[in-house]
Amino acid sequence: MNWLRLTKIVLALSIGVWGLTGLMGNLFAIADVYSDVEGITSKAGAPSGEGPPWETTNPIIVWAGVIAIILGKVAAVICGWGGIVMARRFNAPADQFKDAKKIAYIGSALAFALGFITFTIFAESIFFMFYAGGAAAAGELAFRFSASFALVALFIAQDDFE
Repeated sequence: MNWLRLTKIVLALSIGVWGLTGLMGNLFAIADVYSDVEGITSKAGAPSGEGPPWETTNPIIVWAGVIAIILGKVAAVICGWGGIVMARRFNAPADQFKDAKKIAYIGSALAFALGFITFTIFAESIFFMFYAGGAAAAGELAFRFSASFALVALFIAQDDFE
């Protein structure tokens, strides 16, 4: 049994499951996602005059945030797809398994990048999400998920020792 390959597959699949369940939740409650993003971009919870004055309810900006969140989940699903390809090539030679890992690596790296850019850079640093009540916890959770995706991406990218 190649435990290193199995571990990489399980991690990739777990990110994919997270992405799929999150994607379905976002798509089935798109109005709620829009409302949450609008609450953040409007800086509704921020004290008056706190931070830069770029609060907005512009639908283009709000939809950009919604789409970025959804794309992060799609990237996680791509990682899961990579996990399926890796599982199908579990007993394949190293070069074939390495090719399969690329899909999972790209998916987990993109999920990390989108989560980090969307939540840490835009929502928290630009729109001060930490003032938006319950959204502050969402930012912390997004950071933990994004960091985990980055670690999984690095782990998957490592050479397999056979």
